[in-house]
Amino acid sequence: MPPFATLLAAGGAVLAPMAGYTDAPFRRLARHYGAAWAVSEMVSARALALGDDAGLAISAPHPGERDVVLQIFAAEPAEAAAAARRLFAAFAPAALDLNMGCPVRKVVQRGCGVELMRDPRRAAAIVGAIGAAVPVPVTVKTRLGLDRVAVREVVAAVVEAGAAAVAVHGRTAAQKYAGEADWDAIAEVAASVDVPVIGSGDVGDAGAYRRARARGLGVMVARAALGRPWVFRELLGGRAPSPEEVVAVSWRHARDHVAWYGGERALPRLRGQLSAYAERLGVGRGPFVRVATLDDLADAWRTGVGIDPREPRVAALDPFDHTLPRCPKLVRRRERRLAA
Repeated sequence: MPPFATLLAAGGAVLAPMAGYTDAPFRRLARHYGAAWAVSEMVSARALALGDDAGLAISAPHPGERDVVLQIFAAEPAEAAAAARRLFAAFAPAALDLNMGCPVRKVVQRGCGVELMRDPRRAAAIVGAIGAAVPVPVTVKTRLGLDRVAVREVVAAVVEAGAAAVAVHGRTAAQKYAGEADWDAIAEVAASVDVPVIGSGDVGDAGAYRRARARGLGVMVARAALGRPWVFRELLGGRAPSPEEVVAVSWRHARDHVAWYGGERALPRLRGQLSAYAERLGVGRGPFVRVATLDDLADAWRTGVGIDPREPRVAALDPFDHTLPRCPKLVRRRERRLAA
């Protein structure tokens, strides 16, 4: 991966890490539509350090995936370093990202996520340990603070420890996703450090993207990309998709999901995304939150908008000419269970 500043200058927003969403099938679509790079779902450094392979399956890039950044959440430097070494040995990612923004209780109670903002020294020690463990850049994603804006001290600490870029969600942990993102506060962070700062929050159209870039900030997109991977094309001034393209992309996403996870039993995990695709066309969520098979999805689209994803005119809009293979890490986990 080129330096982050170079990638951002070339244009394009970054796909944010989102637990349960930014897996290989979705990252593939986001990159196709113009994401500058994509960040994986977060995985537990402690679990990886203790030898659990689940995090490897969650992080796994698809064949040929480039510039992938893998995210971990950690509370201890030694565990973070051990996890980083495992991820690098398995996948040689372009960078590793430390989650310092997750406000979910089960993460915070472990001293991870946004809880690290309370202790800049520990956060810096974790960044330093990861940097010493692997020969790739370390990045950080954080929030503006816990219950008030108080981000500059911790950002200064992680940058001094070697963070090559920092992403800042323009809300506090107490806000979660309520209210408006504070891009003035993000810009103040950027003015205080000499590494690229990437803002996140409420960027869903080309105007918002241009305003952020005019301030010298990178842009990270999270919820606005759900059921809308083409948002990265739109942010750069590209066209909105036709209804047929929305259906074709959702169909590709579902087929890749089924192939990657080894069967239709995985489809319920995609229902949130499928419902978001439906909402883009003003269709009710009902049939999409009950999808259990690919036939169910085809029926939902035929009933909802009168478009069959298997029709040749729709299939011609498929962004890819091949389906993803089974996730190799899931194959190996299954083989080990059968051999046990």
